[in-house]
Amino acid sequence: MSGTSGRRGDAEGDARKDAKRGDGALSPLALVPAGIAIVGATYGLARYTYGLFVPQIGAAFALDAFALGLIASGSYAAYLLATLFGSTVSATLGPRPPVVLGGLAAAAGMALIGLAPNVWVLAAGVVLAGASPGLAYPPMSDAVMRLVAERHQNRAYAWINSGTSFGVMLSGPVAILAGVQWRTAWLVFAALALAATIWNAFLLPGRGSAGPAAGAAARPPRLTRAFLMRREARPLFAGAFAFGLVTSVFWTFAVELVVARGGLAPDAGRVFWILIGVAGVAGGLAGDLVRRFGLSTVLAAGTVAIALVTAILAAAPGSAPLVLAGGALYGAAFILVTGLYGIWSVNVFNDRPSAGFGATFFLISAGQLVGPALAGAAADEVGLPAAFFAAAALGLAVAVLRPTHDVRAMARDAPR
Repeated sequence: MSGTSGRRGDAEGDARKDAKRGDGALSPLALVPAGIAIVGATYGLARYTYGLFVPQIGAAFALDAFALGLIASGSYAAYLLATLFGSTVSATLGPRPPVVLGGLAAAAGMALIGLAPNVWVLAAGVVLAGASPGLAYPPMSDAVMRLVAERHQNRAYAWINSGTSFGVMLSGPVAILAGVQWRTAWLVFAALALAATIWNAFLLPGRGSAGPAAGAAARPPRLTRAFLMRREARPLFAGAFAFGLVTSVFWTFAVELVVARGGLAPDAGRVFWILIGVAGVAGGLAGDLVRRFGLSTVLAAGTVAIALVTAILAAAPGSAPLVLAGGALYGAAFILVTGLYGIWSVNVFNDRPSAGFGATFFLISAGQLVGPALAGAAADEVGLPAAFFAAAALGLAVAVLRPTHDVRAMARDAPR
């Protein structure tokens, strides 16, 4: 009898490990390309490409820096609310519903931007598009944890996270081809988002079909203040908020800084944007770097690089070599660091990954909500370079916020 109990206990233990580590229901070769596509559409196109078109949008609707920053802040506010919804729904219904909703929001929002007859419709489109990654991105952490075997999780998540860079990379050439017809570019982006949505709708499993981990996710821990504010989450959340504030200034005003203030040609601004996207693909190495060097070391290096580039743009916005080199470094560092925050959050909240992941990216977005409006107001008062210098200084301070334990993987019991 004791032998039977022992075997049953071993089997239950193995089942719990499988539920925690992912059952391998999908090959990373199937999930990663679809994940890259939806992250590229929602983050790379629907959310961040607004900054690429700030000069044209400002000219078309006669908007100053404060108004442009206010619209960007509105999109981050929408993302803030959408993140809460996406994380909660994913934990109970599985990743497919919020991912599909996010893709549809991206397509509809970008179509509104392309067709906007006035600033109010434009703002509505920017806000709707900005909400899309809040719906689609947090559930991807659940998808990775549920569907991918543990040994592949770090790498699969990091490459899915790099989808932002593919979207940014794509937006530059489309903008160049569209030329003065900037609205056409947004309609192309909307069509691409719709295609990515359909792909994920057919690929991702529905409720009850995600294997062993689905059962675990059906009974997640309650979302209480004590659950979220555990001691090891405090540096994670503080760093996430400050990181969002710092990076929102760059994403909203970098092209405006180098073109309108630095005097570079508009096409140089677009090449700068393309380089951000191309270099961002290197951020897909986040999982491998974490396994080798540990998250603390890689996070500090990436955060310092972001602060350095922000300061370089403020000091020399008219120097094409420095601007282009800075764009490449920023793209790689930004995608890397966002991937690191994702790995860190899932490691801290392994008992409910999408909740911790959602809370972390909620706080990143809270910082991004504040950043553009503050930077726009500062730009109108003391100049855009001063706002970039302030963001760079804060970025250096963020580098001291690191995990309180050694993080080498998303799963807490993964081999170190």
